[in-house]
Amino acid sequence: MYKYCLYILSCGLFIHHAQAESLKDSFIGDTKAFVNIYGFAADIDGKIGYQGMNYHLDQSFKDTLDSLDKALMGHFEVAKGKWGVYSDIQYVKTEEEKQVYSYPIALSTKVNLSNFGIYYRAYEQYPQGKGLVIEPTLGFIYTDLEGNLGALGKVVAVEKDWFEYFGGARFRYNTDSPWNIAAQYTYGTEQTQIAQAYVGYRQKIFSAPINFRVGYRYVSQDYKSGSFKWDTEQKGPVVGIGFAF
Repeated sequence: MYKYCLYILSCGLFIHHAQAESLKDSFIGDTKAFVNIYGFAADIDGKIGYQGMNYHLDQSFKDTLDSLDKALMGHFEVAKGKWGVYSDIQYVKTEEEKQVYSYPIALSTKVNLSNFGIYYRAYEQYPQGKGLVIEPTLGFIYTDLEGNLGALGKVVAVEKDWFEYFGGARFRYNTDSPWNIAAQYTYGTEQTQIAQAYVGYRQKIFSAPINFRVGYRYVSQDYKSGSFKWDTEQKGPVVGIGFAF
């Protein structure tokens, strides 16, 4: 039951504010779109369990760069009034060439961690989203994994994917200065935790509003299904650039 607590709390906040304000009034405002392209310099640590054997996954960001095959990371958002929807995609595929001896290792991995969420601006310290802003959020996470695992001179291919619901909250602090702060924490029903915090700097380039930001992200997953187990942590700095429309 504990893994549903944050999800239920977020649902409760949505319901409470929906009752306090008419749905029509909560959509008053311009429609805005945001695109943020970022790089997550993650160190990955943990293990992949399969058919009774644990395969070690210990990869620094430097090792990831050396073996990187494909990567795509981006955040997309549309907001109107106090409501917004967003999607975040983190796709990384690595390929390595190693000799397989007795020590179980992951030779290559593909990790697609995507989410889709909705949020509501439940609290704003000042009008127009100034000062502290708190936004409960709900949605679902999709994880798609592929891996080539090696041990004892043999290589096996593993594929697994799953959906899970999440609940959490977004926090922002905006002032009239170019500097801004943002953070988010979500917890999924399959124990996926994502925590992130950023410092941003807004600037107009050729009349287009641009937000440069740096921060830190932590992703923890502990998923089990039959003989398969994915127990990993990803953590490291994030650098991104955002565009508003």
